[in-house]
Amino acid sequence: MADRKRALVVDDDEPIRTMLTKILERHSLEVDVARDGQEAIDRITGDNGYAVILLDLMMPRVDGFQVLDYLSQHHPAKLARTIVASAIPESEVRRRFEGHVYRIHAKPFDMARLIGDVKACLN
Repeated sequence: MADRKRALVVDDDEPIRTMLTKILERHSLEVDVARDGQEAIDRITGDNGYAVILLDLMMPRVDGFQVLDYLSQHHPAKLARTIVASAIPESEVRRRFEGHVYRIHAKPFDMARLIGDVKACLN
């Protein structure tokens, strides 16, 4: 188990977190979850071993934009391993973070494309 790559799924919607977790586990990833941006920051601060971060933007307490700002300031290399999956229009996300995050997916996302990007991000 120790040699499996780790992923962090950050989404306040439990069914989406569960679905993404199961799919990533089927692709041999060890998955941690966070229900909001504060939990994500706590996990990232406590363990920088995530090979990929799947991040929603619209969440309570601390939103995904604040997580991206935190990553920019404290773990900029992690931005290149972050995939944004959100209902926020792609153009808004691109305006602020294009070239910094690995990919941006609009919800509802194409699961095959999302998994393909996760695999590519891991390599």
